[in-house]
Amino acid sequence: MPDLFEIALILAIALIVVGPERLPEVMRTVGKILRELRLASNTVLHELTDVLDEPPANIPQPPKSSPEAVKPPGPPAPGPTENK
Repeated sequence: MPDLFEIALILAIALIVVGPERLPEVMRTVGKILRELRLASNTVLHELTDVLDEPPANIPQPPKSSPEAVKPPGPPAPGPTENK
């Protein structure tokens, strides 16, 4: 967040560049533009959040099984042994 000195410096430069007659009009225009940008970014953020929160439509969900049906894997099966 800009501090008071930075805002005062920007306003002083704007006053010199634009002039005192047009400064209120320019500030209103800048305020409208910033408001529109904020609304657009909020809209995009909400749309992305909605899309990311939705479950995938075409991917089948695996069947839910009870914890009793799920067995932990046992020891690996012995491989073939070589006889010499």
